[in-house]
Amino acid sequence: MKLFWFILFFFLVPGFIKANQFAYFLSSKDHHAYRIDLVKNEIARLDSNSNWAFFNSLKTDSTYHPDFMKTAEFTVLQKTNSNIIYIFQECTNQIYVVDLTNFKLMRKDETYYRGDNCFAYRFFRGDKMYSLGGYGFWRTNNHLIYFDTKTKEWESVNAEGQAPSGMYHGFVSYFPEKDVIISFSNYSTDVSTNYGILQLDQTIYQFSFFTKTWTKLGKITHPVIRQILEDYSYHDRRHLFYTGKYFVFETSSNRNGIHTYYFINPRTLEVLEYKDLELKYARIALGASQPQNPSIFIHGPWLLNVLQNPNPESPDSFLYINFDDLAANATFIGFLTDLPWYQSDWFFASVLITLVSLLILLMRKIKPNSSHKEALKPHIQEVKWDIDPTSLRLLQAILTNQNTDGATIDEVNRILDIENVAFDSQRYRRSSMINQVNQTLALLTGEKNSIIRVNSEEDRRQKRYKINPNCLTLLQSKLNN
Repeated sequence: MKLFWFILFFFLVPGFIKANQFAYFLSSKDHHAYRIDLVKNEIARLDSNSNWAFFNSLKTDSTYHPDFMKTAEFTVLQKTNSNIIYIFQECTNQIYVVDLTNFKLMRKDETYYRGDNCFAYRFFRGDKMYSLGGYGFWRTNNHLIYFDTKTKEWESVNAEGQAPSGMYHGFVSYFPEKDVIISFSNYSTDVSTNYGILQLDQTIYQFSFFTKTWTKLGKITHPVIRQILEDYSYHDRRHLFYTGKYFVFETSSNRNGIHTYYFINPRTLEVLEYKDLELKYARIALGASQPQNPSIFIHGPWLLNVLQNPNPESPDSFLYINFDDLAANATFIGFLTDLPWYQSDWFFASVLITLVSLLILLMRKIKPNSSHKEALKPHIQEVKWDIDPTSLRLLQAILTNQNTDGATIDEVNRILDIENVAFDSQRYRRSSMINQVNQTLALLTGEKNSIIRVNSEEDRRQKRYKINPNCLTLLQSKLNN
């Protein structure tokens, strides 16, 4: 008989034992941390000794019908300047509401099943509650659903476009001013695909409530952030948070008390970095906070950290920080879509400009020499030396005086036998003859003007005639032969 009662006790008593069902929130009004006990229906407040002290009991009515999982975790949403606390049970999306005005606890939904929304992103769009993505039934999803207050059930939002394959432990935020959702760096998994391995998607997505369409905005290419997010396990991502303006996270490799916080502004995709070199926040450990026994409480930009080993010389046992203010002192390090320097547009542009400049410089050095040589070769070998005696005597006279001051006008007149004609006629016939000789020699020398007119070195008002230096050697060779 004793054995019978022992076995009966062994099987029946665990059914009456319930795990602690706590939901935590940080008050934006008094900056205290609170714990809602959903089993005992009471609220406790964290006192200065880091103990939970009874604060107030919660009233329920006959319509209250809780349905808690033994290992339930809860997510809390608060509207700004509101006394209403919304509590979502993970993996079921059951909704419990606490009114801090009359301390009444209610259940809003009539969900009776376990869902696929573990660690989904939940938000308010006006007065309507939404849930996006999550994990359940051995796979992640990208479902956008809303709570219908009439049916007290969750309903889906039909959408189209390029949605992420899964949305789990990613970065998600809703912008009420644009009525859009931005999401990036999401995990996805399905047991029927790739053996259920978690896949990281670094694509940036946007959903518009106006068009009900998902679009891709690009990829995360910032070399530092991309590497951090690849190394940032999905377990660690449970400790990242959204201030309403910035996503805040730190790498799991932070050591020796020096924290490096990264801020991502999803509205502009700006990335900021803050290094706590002065060790002001050395005792904050985001990853040390556990769901069932948290040491960190967050609401909007505010973070309350319970100091595990408070300074005995200081009465403070908490650290209270506004992370939006911290971001104001952070350093801008680029945008999420920045490419590594060796893949950026300015790098390729500089390489292209350099190559074009080198090509132009090379062509300037090679083309004149090659063209000059190509011009000289056929002229020397193929052009026939056909020049009249008067032109020949003119060239010989100019070459004779090439190394002095050049041939004078009087000497040229004498060779052309125009000494006794009028001055204007002399100038005309002299110019005509020299132009004729230059045209004849152009085929041979490749120069437009083989005979050039220069100023006299003794008197710059007087003109002299010389052979163009570019064809001097060629004409001397021809005349000598």
